[in-house]
This record gives sequence, structure tokens and C-alpha cells, in this order.
Amino acid sequence: MKIAKVLLFLAALSALFMTTASADEISDWNRNMFEAARVNVPPTSPLAITRSAALVQSAVFDAVNGIERRFTPVHVDPAAPDGASKRAAAVQAAYAMLIRLYPTQLAALSAKRADSLAAIGDSQPSIDLGIAWGQSVAERSGRGD
Repeated sequence: MKIAKVLLFLAALSALFMTTASADEISDWNRNMFEAARVNVPPTSPLAITRSAALVQSAVFDAVNGIERRFTPVHVDPAAPDGASKRAAAVQAAYAMLIRLYPTQLAALSAKRADSLAAIGDSQPSIDLGIAWGQSVAERSGRGD
């Protein structure tokens, strides 16, 4: 029953992100997160996945919010450079947190990152700014782990 509540919470959290960045990137990287936990050796326990999900999703939230500057941040104050792509920032924040949590999956996650970034229709300078911002947020998020 507790696992169902956690999954419901994560689904609700994802719905919040869908209003501010493309639902595709947020949904895709949410799935990538659960897949990484599932294929990890040993698989990530249901209790531990809640921590992983919190780290990943708070980094994604702060990355997007750092560009939009609409809400109180979780860990990182909004300070993204003007013109940064929200979509690229979300992808990079999720990717950077996941490779920190699951370093043995670097190759698979890097391929997914490349696919996600290639699908973004923003200008390359905007994507580059978003990547740099998303990376910065991920590096400053969840430092207590």
C-alpha cells in the first residue's frame, strides 16, 4: 500500500512538471529513472527508489524553475542564464543526477540523453545554456547524500 502511495505521489509530481516544460522530457526521464532502478544490480529497493526519485525530480524542478522563476526552489536558487532551454535543462538535470546515482549505467543513460537533446527544437545556443544550467543544478542538488 505504501508503494502505491509513493507511485501516486511521483505521478502527481510529474504532472506538476508537465505544465512548465515539455511533458515528453519529464515523462521520458521519469521512465528512465525507474528503468535505471529496475535494471541496477541489485535492483533498487522500493524504499530506496523514493530517495532516488526525490533527488532526480527536485533537480529537474529546480532546473526548470530556475528558468521560469515562478516557485520557491527546493535546493537551488533560480539563476539560469537568459535564453536557456527549459527542456534541455530538465534533461540534463535528470541525466546528471541519474549517472551520480547509477554510475554503472553511464553508457545507456548517455545514449538516452543524446536522443532527448536531439529531439528538442530549440536553438543550439539555447540548448547549450539549458544543458549548462541543468548540470549546475544537479551538481548543487542533494549534496547531503
